[in-house]
Amino acid sequence: MSQNNTFNQETEEETINLRDILEKYLRHWFWFAIGGVLAISIAWVYLRYSIPVYESKASVLIKDDKKGGAIQGLDMFKDLGLMGGSANLENEIEIYRSRTLLEGVAKKLKLNYSLELIGDKSGLIRGEVYDKAPISFEVVGSDSLFYKRKGAFEVAFLNANEFQLSVYDENSLGKFPFGAIIKSPIGRIIINKTADLKEDWFNRSLLLRISPLDDVVTGLQKAITVESASKEAMVLNIGIKGPNIDKNNDIINELIAQHKVDAIEDKNEVASNTSAFINERMKFIAAELSTVEDEGQQYKSKYNLVDVTTDAASYLQKEGVTDQAITETTIQLSLAEFMNSYIQQHQGYSDLLPSNLGFEDQSIAEMINQYNLLVLDRNRLLQNSSEKNPAVQKIEGQLAGLKSSISASLKNSSSALQLQLKKLKAQENLYQSKISSIPQFEREYRDILRQQQIKETLYLYLLQKREENEITLAATVGNTKVVDYAYSNGEPVSPKKKIIYLGAFLLGLILPAGFIYVRDMLDNKVHGLKDIEKFNLPTIGEIPKNEEKGDIIATKHAKSGISEAFRLIRTNINFLLDHEKLGGKVIFVTSTIAGEGKTFTSLNLAHTIANSGKKTVMVGLDLRKPKIDQYAQLEMRPGVSNYIVKHDLTINDMLIKDKVNEHLSYILSGDIPPNPSELLMRDRLTELFDQLKNDFEYIVVDTAPVGLVADTLYTSPMADLVLYVVRANLMDKRMLSIPVSLYKDKKLGNMAVLINGTDLKGKAYGYGYGYGYGYGYGYGTDKPKKKGFFSRFKKN
Repeated sequence: MSQNNTFNQETEEETINLRDILEKYLRHWFWFAIGGVLAISIAWVYLRYSIPVYESKASVLIKDDKKGGAIQGLDMFKDLGLMGGSANLENEIEIYRSRTLLEGVAKKLKLNYSLELIGDKSGLIRGEVYDKAPISFEVVGSDSLFYKRKGAFEVAFLNANEFQLSVYDENSLGKFPFGAIIKSPIGRIIINKTADLKEDWFNRSLLLRISPLDDVVTGLQKAITVESASKEAMVLNIGIKGPNIDKNNDIINELIAQHKVDAIEDKNEVASNTSAFINERMKFIAAELSTVEDEGQQYKSKYNLVDVTTDAASYLQKEGVTDQAITETTIQLSLAEFMNSYIQQHQGYSDLLPSNLGFEDQSIAEMINQYNLLVLDRNRLLQNSSEKNPAVQKIEGQLAGLKSSISASLKNSSSALQLQLKKLKAQENLYQSKISSIPQFEREYRDILRQQQIKETLYLYLLQKREENEITLAATVGNTKVVDYAYSNGEPVSPKKKIIYLGAFLLGLILPAGFIYVRDMLDNKVHGLKDIEKFNLPTIGEIPKNEEKGDIIATKHAKSGISEAFRLIRTNINFLLDHEKLGGKVIFVTSTIAGEGKTFTSLNLAHTIANSGKKTVMVGLDLRKPKIDQYAQLEMRPGVSNYIVKHDLTINDMLIKDKVNEHLSYILSGDIPPNPSELLMRDRLTELFDQLKNDFEYIVVDTAPVGLVADTLYTSPMADLVLYVVRANLMDKRMLSIPVSLYKDKKLGNMAVLINGTDLKGKAYGYGYGYGYGYGYGYGTDKPKKKGFFSRFKKN
């Protein structure tokens, strides 16, 4: 626990060095190049076999039929933001996207089946054949059943008269002539050839795909976009995306045409209802007129009258004007009563009200028009939804309000007309009192004549309105105007090549960078001197990774990077040793765990020191797992463990001379004892080192790992310098708490850390400059090995 605290306390916060970060990634430039090329290649393959998608658009102006009459005065509220045409646009958007309308488009264009070209080489579907299809398809039987079926067939063209039909990815149905009735899994079908079936199609295949109509309509709802061009404009932009431009244009244009036809039918429905109302009223009035005429005829016959004139011309003229006013007022009152009666009989919201009846009160006529338009909107929405739809309920609320307003206006108009009629009759009575000299039979006949005139006028009026309604029915136009028919600029909206290539290139760079970043984040290994310097541990240098054969690298004439590294370490050792102290210098080499290269370091360090002419001996003090004899290929002799136990054994009995280096000798560890720790604590070991100090200038000692056993700690007081070997890319940084603790507690005196096995390729500065390319610039006589093109390209 104390070691971990010490380790954490000594860990210094790293400073960010952008150059180091950049060099860390540039060191792996080859992987970035491979990632970029691979990503670009994948993007090319994706673009090669992907089907381009195009967008077609059209613009439609929505004409507001609700404007006009008294409602025009409400335009001032638009400027205040209190009213607008957004509700009408929203209704039109929902209608354009309704399933009923889209189902009509799908049926008209036969969108429930399609022909797709199958690639000759790859077998991948490359696109839809739409405008110049070599075959046509039809079903034998009920269309309603066919619209619910799903299937896929492969049509292989054999010649101009015959083809082979197969269920896609399944069994073949056989060979058939064009126009034959074929029994298929979806029913009986017929495949006919068209004028576009040329020789180019022979030995090629098409995929005939049949889809349920509901699925096609759902796909159209998702593909078609309908939105307002702006908040102020009554213009809708209709768009669709698909792989075929001609098909996209046909769908949008047919959608606009279907909507126009439906709108005209809605308006014709209003005119038809009005015509039926007028015809019904004309029959009733014709019967009343016939009755009045019969009364007049009978009255004339009774009094033998041929022509009735008046003697009081002035009074009669005034009375005639009054009679005309009474007639007109009575007509308006009758219309109001007729309309009010019609409203009372039709309490629902699905029936249209008769329009264009000629009410003098224009507000009533405008409200009737408003009511009919809302009824049409409601009925159209109910085709695709229920009465619980919020839009339907909203319209019903408006209808209820309008119906109430119409009824109230009719009642108010009736009351006003009755008052006016009462005044006119009072005035008429006045005129009649002044023509008292007119015979009674003449007055009675005038009453009959007045009734006849009222009925004739009303009949002629309704006859005129019927003709106007018929003209309106014949000249009905839709409420939309096409601003721009469907068009496409011919540029695919997806996939966008530049964005795909750019994204692939960036992805090719990001993935290697991310991999390197994550690897470095998860990497907790020691890699170089920088990882050691954070803990304020003294360092002596680093040894590059050994890529040569053999264990003895630092020979006398060697020019490799490892040899030069050991020479630099030899120089640094001289600065760490106390040269005023008499006798040979004892250098311990240890590590935390096994496998960090302490024996390799000890052996090559001893050779490097001996190459300088210093009399050197290498002593194996790792009594548990000795390896010097294996590395240096020495014959077995008694060693340190034998010397401690046998007092008659001398140093000369243990010394082994190096076969090449005359200044270097070896003393092996000897036999592996059962109690190494107790053996190393004997005074006999001290005597051994005292004698070696007298006979040699340098004693390099290969000791046991301090992180596993305490053997080295028992013998460390005999050392003048302790080289603590840390293996790069092997040692966990958390285990550095062991050398930090030993250094702080002074359990290993005069300790210096040596990094072994560092990868110095690509380092641009610092210790070990040029190791990756061979140290010894200007020294060598060795001819460089000729490298291949790939190696030279990677290096450059």
